[in-house]
Amino acid sequence: MAQVSYLDVFWFVPNLIGYTRVGLAAAAVFGMYYEHPFLTFVSYGLSELLDVADGYYARKLGQCSKLGEVLDMVTDRCTTTVLLVYLAQLYQSNMLALLFCFIVSLDISSHYMQMYSQLVTGKTNHKEMGDNSHWILKAYYTDRRVLFAFCFGNESFFMLLYLNKYLPTYALYLSVPLTLAAFPIFFIKNAINVVQLYESASDLARLDAAEINKNKK
Repeated sequence: MAQVSYLDVFWFVPNLIGYTRVGLAAAAVFGMYYEHPFLTFVSYGLSELLDVADGYYARKLGQCSKLGEVLDMVTDRCTTTVLLVYLAQLYQSNMLALLFCFIVSLDISSHYMQMYSQLVTGKTNHKEMGDNSHWILKAYYTDRRVLFAFCFGNESFFMLLYLNKYLPTYALYLSVPLTLAAFPIFFIKNAINVVQLYESASDLARLDAAEINKNKK
């Protein structure tokens, strides 16, 4: 069996999908700042849907990789951050801007803390749950349908907030109820991020305490 070089990993199908997501995210950002809401909606939506495809093909083709895992997480964090930054400008509300800043900070810190704590405890990726993992995180990460539903609902809430500023009045009769329907998913998703941040910080603190006590002996 031929050996895989590091260059081959760059050409793995799920990683190619990841690069496509980056390109679509860039197109969405262009659409935001040059006020092409249709381009933004289509590009951002496709990027989020491809988030499912990369994981599927990674497992199907046996092409799971650390590069793909980090690329996926970084793309998710960057696309959400850019959209929230733009929403803060679009709505011109100090309270909403503070809320969006909090959400961005929570999203980035909770996922970084989770990935770091999983790596130092010997896990292969940030979605791997052990017997002692919090039941909420187990339910969230171990069932891909649950994970997709919350991620899709959360991003849909943000995208609907964006579209509501551009849609004609008659279309708001549909988009506003959809926004309200997506709000509970957004709220729960970010509550899960709070749990993730706390549990990851606790895991790191336990490791620190164990190491300090070991050195005292």
